[in-house]
Amino acid sequence: MKQILGQARARFLAYLKRRQVHRLEMPLGASLVAIALGFGLLATGAWEPLERIAYTWLFLTHNRLSDNQWDDRLVVIAIDEASLATYGPYPWSRDRYAALLDKLMAVQPAAVGFDMLMPEATAEDAQFAASIQFSGSVVLAAGDDGRGNAIQVTPSLTEPAQGFLSVGHVKHTPDDDGISRQGFLYERHDSSVAPSFAIALLETYQRNLAGLIRADTVELPTINPAFLKEPARFDQNRPVWINWPGLTRPASLHSLRSPDGLTTLSFAEVMADDSRIDLAQLQNKIVLVGYTAVGIVGNTEDSLRSPFERRIPTAGVYLHAAILDNLLNDRFLTRLPLAGTLGLIVFSGVGSILLLKILDLRGRLIFVLGLTPGWFAIAYASFLSGLWMPVIAPIGTSLLGVIALQFAEQRERQELIDLFTINLSPQMADFIWQHKGELLVEGRIHAHELTATLLFADIRGFTTITETLPSQVLLPWLNRYFEVMTDCIMAHGGVVDKYIGDAIMAAFGAPVSQSGTTAIQHDALAAVTASIAMVERLQELNQEFSAQGLPTVRFGVGLHTGSLMAGTVGSRHRANYSLFGDTVNVAARLQDMTKQLTQEDPYPILMSEATYEHVCDRCMVVKKGQLKLRGRTTETIVYALGGVLRGEHSQTSANISLD
Repeated sequence: MKQILGQARARFLAYLKRRQVHRLEMPLGASLVAIALGFGLLATGAWEPLERIAYTWLFLTHNRLSDNQWDDRLVVIAIDEASLATYGPYPWSRDRYAALLDKLMAVQPAAVGFDMLMPEATAEDAQFAASIQFSGSVVLAAGDDGRGNAIQVTPSLTEPAQGFLSVGHVKHTPDDDGISRQGFLYERHDSSVAPSFAIALLETYQRNLAGLIRADTVELPTINPAFLKEPARFDQNRPVWINWPGLTRPASLHSLRSPDGLTTLSFAEVMADDSRIDLAQLQNKIVLVGYTAVGIVGNTEDSLRSPFERRIPTAGVYLHAAILDNLLNDRFLTRLPLAGTLGLIVFSGVGSILLLKILDLRGRLIFVLGLTPGWFAIAYASFLSGLWMPVIAPIGTSLLGVIALQFAEQRERQELIDLFTINLSPQMADFIWQHKGELLVEGRIHAHELTATLLFADIRGFTTITETLPSQVLLPWLNRYFEVMTDCIMAHGGVVDKYIGDAIMAAFGAPVSQSGTTAIQHDALAAVTASIAMVERLQELNQEFSAQGLPTVRFGVGLHTGSLMAGTVGSRHRANYSLFGDTVNVAARLQDMTKQLTQEDPYPILMSEATYEHVCDRCMVVKKGQLKLRGRTTETIVYALGGVLRGEHSQTSANISLD
């Protein structure tokens, strides 16, 4: 069994290696971080205040982009400033409401609801109760005092009108920011069920329409039966999300239909003998009577804030109108379940990271700038269909993913740079970063084979120079030499692998090999061009040294193109990137052989046949012979560099033996 498990494990590890799973480690890690933070903020409720703001903005956007669609079966008779000026200050005697009912009976609205608490008995209750009984379509409001103590309708109204009167609660709890977004349709305690003001009105509306003598001429409402038959689904523990149809504060209270879509009439205008309102249009409507005067609304518990009236409160009667609108049209908002929200957070965390990984800087900037309006547009389209999707949680998780990925990439970039104790040109650094997936495995540069051109350069007589120069002069002198030579190498796309005493080991085509014959040829020619540049710069540097009274430099350069092994070598305490292989040895030996070149050779540069084959059409070379390099069993054909041509082919001189 152990052997079988071992073989399975080996096959699995081989599969992971083939799939280059290391390329997914960083985006996966960033995704997990973003998702974990998204879940954490969701669990602590940190997203919720922002989601409520987004809820408000969805309504404001809808109000700007489309017409408000309050149900035309709803009418509000408002006790407004004009009504108070006509009939006196709040509160009114109940014979005023009796007079309203008597006048409305001429047009027969299907339901009339009084959104005001009437807990105490008054002298006018008998008259009001008689009007209620005569109407048969009245709903009165019950509530509480804000401390959990119930406020019921006075028995002086309910007992005389029993059987002709319905009662519904007007309780609601705004959110922490003061905006009313939820409402519950029933209040359940043990076996008792109390309907809300809106449900009581809806039941009265249905009953009266169905009882009309000429019911065939009236379009009966199509109501979702669950609202009326399943109170357990909509009690105080399961509030509904209100889909506010539009603004609730009309521009005019004297027209039958306000510019904002909700029919709103002034109480005084309705009762006026010379009223301009055609009350016949109230037939078979649901009429809600409530205070809307700013002075009353601002000083009573009947005030509320909607997504459209966030600062200046509006009247509670509009809350019940909005709930009725949603009941009549079955358009309460449905909030995405918790599982769906969690899924969106996961999708945002993973999707944004995977997308960002394939985008360049410009694409990422476009993604970040377009994320909020793009997702808001998706949420708005969903909102129009009645589904309230999270807005802030997905956007926030995506932005957290951007930050996590940026941090991870910066850390990986620094890790990659730290692994290279070499000098890189900006172009090579960018190239390496773009191909980091081919280099890094678990924070180390994995061993890989590549084809490159090695350059070895060594100072002649360095030992003698060290004997004549004090250390405080020697090191600046040597560093100046390294600086100039390194600049030449980097300028032509090479990387300095290491400094070995006074020697320089550089590579063209490492640490990431650009495959293909053309790329290898380009690297070889770059190495030759860099070598010539080093010779030319050395002449200028020697003039600088002579002027300072310092020793001048003579050096030799060896070039060889071949296969190399590259990777991280060392321990967990100290590791360096390095190149290994026979190619390194050949280049070093060729450099050492430059000591045998004469004054007739224009450059102290030797190259192998492998390098020559890649640059022969661009360089003038001299074949120095077929030599057996020290430490090698096979012979190597050696060429001395004579210069670089521009669009010409090289001409090889006769063989010159170095034996």
